[in-house]
Amino acid sequence: MLGGMRLYRSLIRFLRVVTHLYFIEVRSSGRDHVPREGPLILAANHPGSVLDAILLSTQVPRPIRYLARSGLFRLPLLATLFRSLGAIPVYRPHETADASERNRVTFARVHEHLELGGCIGVFPEGRNSPWAKVGQLRTGVARMALGAEARNDFALGLVIVPVGINHDRRDLLTSDALLRFGKPIRVADYRQIYQGDPEVAVQALTDEVQQVLRRQALHIADRRLERMVSDLETVFSDRLARLLDQGESLSSEEPEPTLAKRWVWKMLRWYHRSSVAAGRALEQRILSRQLISSVLSRTLEQDPKSLVALRIHLERYKDHLAQGRLKAALQQSFDHPVRERWVRLRMTVFAVVTAPVALFGLAHNVVPYLITKFLPRIFRDEAVRTFAFFGMGVLAFLSSYAAVGYWLWRSSELAWPWILAYIAVLPPTGFVALGYRRSILAYRDKILVRTFVFDQAQLVELLRSERESLFARFEALSERYRD
Repeated sequence: MLGGMRLYRSLIRFLRVVTHLYFIEVRSSGRDHVPREGPLILAANHPGSVLDAILLSTQVPRPIRYLARSGLFRLPLLATLFRSLGAIPVYRPHETADASERNRVTFARVHEHLELGGCIGVFPEGRNSPWAKVGQLRTGVARMALGAEARNDFALGLVIVPVGINHDRRDLLTSDALLRFGKPIRVADYRQIYQGDPEVAVQALTDEVQQVLRRQALHIADRRLERMVSDLETVFSDRLARLLDQGESLSSEEPEPTLAKRWVWKMLRWYHRSSVAAGRALEQRILSRQLISSVLSRTLEQDPKSLVALRIHLERYKDHLAQGRLKAALQQSFDHPVRERWVRLRMTVFAVVTAPVALFGLAHNVVPYLITKFLPRIFRDEAVRTFAFFGMGVLAFLSSYAAVGYWLWRSSELAWPWILAYIAVLPPTGFVALGYRRSILAYRDKILVRTFVFDQAQLVELLRSERESLFARFEALSERYRD
């Protein structure tokens, strides 16, 4: 057991480094809701397949044993990873004839682990989450939790912590990730209901987990609203903060490392691509989308005419923006022209100074990036494909950097410390190259703003007025139909 824990901790340390490089940013909020000891079930949504378990393990300072479908254990590489993480297979009827009997053994192992004060990780949707949506939860989590408490006369002290895993884009490579931990749900609170009718208790607990989970993860219930949510979040990007609850604290710190390891994390911070402010902006983007989605969904249910009126108003505003060939993301410059001039000057300096670094990063990282982006698509199984994005990315970049180092060693007279220093700058310059195109596009848009502001002042005033009116309409709906 001790050897297994050492292997687990070593693997998690390695995965922290890899996720630190794979994602633009990994942040978590509400992590103080996770008990540091005692029986615990972490119930998370499942937008990123295997990567979800990796992200969760790197953000929770205690070992997690996951439930995973048995089909994944047929793949040697995944099986090795899952067993190293202490995963327990769950069997489906179409995978084996004796699935029911095997799952009874699985439940017994889960109960024993919880009775020892362990932590279980579960993705209760039973499959990958649709984009921007938390699917209907299966009842397995509630059955396991209530079964464990019932075996111990509801004195076990088991809690369930729902975890929302959020990404700001569908392409997980170079995406941001935000994990939001909800308040613990005490399973023993369902004792009375369970003793009256276990099935009613199972469904009630499942419903509560689902409700809390959908508050922690981005959930757009109606696909017809997805585009509207995106448009409103863009239009109101600088105005929604005052409508959001600011009760949760954002934290990205890792568990305190030992003195011998602190220098490693100091080195890794050099590769950090964003600040604490950028992390808070990520959380605000997710919360803003959740707020807009919630308001629009309830408006659709209770007052569809008001939703139609808001949609018409939004489309008219977008049409006026299109007439001026101006992107909606730039409307905040209408209110702060002096600040925008300073931003344009700063972006000009950035574009000139950063260009050589971006070209250097592009030249050294474009091949492994393209391999990581396209080669895993040959796999049809979604879980395998997601893991392939992650695994091939690690192998492609490490192999590429090793090849560069070998080439320098063979073809140059550089001493090995200089070769290592050369290799060390390849990841951060690659990140510079990734962000350079987005920054330049933003700079070009601001040039359009400059021309627009000076040449079409009347239309700018019209757009400002329309945006204020649009926000007032949404704010009124928010007061009426917000959860």
